Amino acid sequence: MAHAPLNPAEAAGPSSGPRREQRRLIDLAIGAAWIVGLAAVLRLTSLLLSSSPLAAALAGAVVADLAAARAGVQWLDPRERADPAHRARVARRIGLGAALGALAVLLALGVAVILGWARVEAGAPSASFGFALARAAALAVRDELLLTGIPFATAARAGLSSRYALGFSALAHGAAIGLAPGASAASFALATALGALTAALWRRGRGAFAAVAAHASFIALAGAGLRGSLLDATWADGALAAGTRAFGPPAWLTALTLAILAALILRPAAPRLRRPAP
Repeated sequence: MAHAPLNPAEAAGPSSGPRREQRRLIDLAIGAAWIVGLAAVLRLTSLLLSSSPLAAALAGAVVADLAAARAGVQWLDPRERADPAHRARVARRIGLGAALGALAVLLALGVAVILGWARVEAGAPSASFGFALARAAALAVRDELLLTGIPFATAARAGLSSRYALGFSALAHGAAIGLAPGASAASFALATALGALTAALWRRGRGAFAAVAAHASFIALAGAGLRGSLLDATWADGALAAGTRAFGPPAWLTALTLAILAALILRPAAPRLRRPAP
């Protein structure tokens, strides 16, 4: 069925093709400028507040949220806000993301123990884990809005498939670690795979909640959670940790686990069978 043009470019017909491509390039350049500029501001914020890691993370999250909103990033698809059940749906997405982030750590840790790469003992939970969790949540907000939200918003504005945003986001997560001092190939692979999982969740959930929850859950458990706050892991070969501290076989194993979870998230849903009419 014929339909009315949705925008001036469509109305202009074939001759508008070059203009569309030019506009797309402009949109992509603007998106790249947002990423580079915001990354620089966040780096400066981190340096200014380096004496307090929690304050630096919280400030970075606030700055990223304000800037990403200006760049067109939204926590929730506007079409879903009109649904009265959207709060319950958001809660399920947060639960799914947190569960997947924790699952990746626990699966990799279990295999590492079986293979003799690690020994695990019970930790001693304390209030300090609450601060670690708050910092992990703030870092997750900062990184996901910058490295996932802006690429997805830019791709949508430029009329590109979200597949391109997903691939770019995964590599951006890896690059953020790969450029840091002390990074290894294993830590780069782990960060890239974590970015693939969070981008897959962003794409599936059409918003930030599941992605941020997965990222926060992963770095909280792989960080303070395995260093005595929940469990006390002693590594014989390599280490599973957050950021550049990850290296060796456990880091590669965790990267593989995250990649498999991302692939499962991206798998097309099976079509529902309709019951025959009575």
